[in-house]
Amino acid sequence: MKTSLHELRSIEHYLLSDNKDGESFLFEAKLILQPELEKRVYWQNKTYQMVRNYGRKQLKNELNNIHETLFNTDEHQSFRQKVMRLFRK
Repeated sequence: MKTSLHELRSIEHYLLSDNKDGESFLFEAKLILQPELEKRVYWQNKTYQMVRNYGRKQLKNELNNIHETLFNTDEHQSFRQKVMRLFRK
């Protein structure tokens, strides 16, 4: 049940590749023939989704911190006023 590095690279190429090449079609044939491979692809894809979601959450937190700093501190009052003037009309 141990996954080889070569297999991980093949799964990664299959999941992250935008264009379908001959290698992808060969991999899809392997998926049909090897049910365990399909499970590993599923879990690797789930892992990628979790990493992307975590990255989005981190970025959102950083942007919220920047927003709080720029719009709620006295030292950035002139910047805040300039931005508010842009959106008045």
